[in-house]
Amino acid sequence: MTMATFTDILAGLGSITPWFWARFTDLIDLITGNSLLLWSVVMAIVAGSVGLILKVVRRFGVKGRRS
Repeated sequence: MTMATFTDILAGLGSITPWFWARFTDLIDLITGNSLLLWSVVMAIVAGSVGLILKVVRRFGVKGRRS
């Protein structure tokens, strides 16, 4: 059994990268082409961003009024 060299691994990654980006582009096209998916994805991104911001703010010691 032989081990792959680092250059072989990089060549393999180089050949899979365009395939991966093509799948990602297809997914983006699917989401933007369907209004129902677009709004749900946008709302999920907004809700996740707000939750992340609140988590970071609370981590630095800023609490709400109820605490």
